[in-house]
Amino acid sequence: MSSLADATASGKVELLFHLGEGDYRAAKRMADRPLQIAGVDDLAQKAKARADEAGLLLPDADTLIERAVVALISGHLILEGPPGTGKTTLAGVLAEAFDCDYTLETATADWSTYDVIGGLQPSVDTEGGGTEVLRPWLGHVPRAAIKCADAIAQNEDDPERHPSQGHWLIIDEFNRADIDKAIGPLYTVLGGGGSLERRKLPLWFGDAPERQECWIPDRFRIIGTLNSVDTAYVFTLSQGLQRRFQFVRVGVPEPSQLAAEVENAARQAAAWWAETYGPNRGTSAASDDAERLCEDGAYGAARDRLRDLIEFLRYGAEVGWPVGTAQIVDVMRQVALRARQGSASDNLIPALDLALGDRVVPQMSGLLRDQLNAVEKKLEEDFTDMPMARVALRYVRQAQQTSFS
Repeated sequence: MSSLADATASGKVELLFHLGEGDYRAAKRMADRPLQIAGVDDLAQKAKARADEAGLLLPDADTLIERAVVALISGHLILEGPPGTGKTTLAGVLAEAFDCDYTLETATADWSTYDVIGGLQPSVDTEGGGTEVLRPWLGHVPRAAIKCADAIAQNEDDPERHPSQGHWLIIDEFNRADIDKAIGPLYTVLGGGGSLERRKLPLWFGDAPERQECWIPDRFRIIGTLNSVDTAYVFTLSQGLQRRFQFVRVGVPEPSQLAAEVENAARQAAAWWAETYGPNRGTSAASDDAERLCEDGAYGAARDRLRDLIEFLRYGAEVGWPVGTAQIVDVMRQVALRARQGSASDNLIPALDLALGDRVVPQMSGLLRDQLNAVEKKLEEDFTDMPMARVALRYVRQAQQTSFS
């Protein structure tokens, strides 16, 4: 057997994932295995099918997914774009298309080399009288890389029982961390190329020689998602670090896709309501409840009204604000909740108004004054039936003026 367990001191694969046990150097045996691929076109089609199943509506989807697939065949990937455009979902879809499992982590401003690589963690020695000791803790990257090496070994041993060919790491909100500082010695490893030794990651905190280094498999990938809008709240990436990733932009759908996007968002919201709070939740009848809601005239009117506003906010020359699909789903969820609260009203525009005021308008705090002026004018002239959205916008403007005073 070629299982990674054969090269560990314990002989048990699962112990590789517990701190202080196993031989991390065993990953070297699997470090030179490239990705198993059937071809770019096949992978792209597989990823596109999974994206469709996940309800992702992407701009120029075929080209975007093909670019992402090519990037992952050759190395690591960053999906950049506005919030709510499906970057994290797409990252998971791509990993699954390559038949890889993945771990999802969310970066924060507190990340350091401890989080990414690892270090010593305070613990209690239960066998030593309860004294406090320092024990090794594997960071996100070596932990995922060792899982990847083990997945490779198990896949080679028995591909039917273990169809996953690897294990990847998805880092959500990649630039929320000062990743250039946090990445530490991984900077060199991510450069790729060269001999097998270039894939060796030193682990200074290991409590034994077999746990003081591990190899990053050639099949291992990092997919990061990067927020390209909230630049005041994120860190920048150095040119050197950017070279270690390929960047693919995930934007909002094209204008021609808007109607389908909003319709899909409304259906997602209806399905969420039916499966979570509907009268037949937990049964097969929940799908019928969702369908009835989608066919409801008041629900459809609110959906169409929202579509008109999104069209102006996104594609109008005065604003050009890339509202994400996730925000549209959030709004329609609130409409769905209010649509089924026993009210006899056949008008859901007030529910839409409240949802916009609570969920969308507060996110406009980063818009420029001219953009806010255009939004206010639009609400006053064409959306007179949405007073709460106008009130919310007034609060945003007041807060913005206070911050500049």
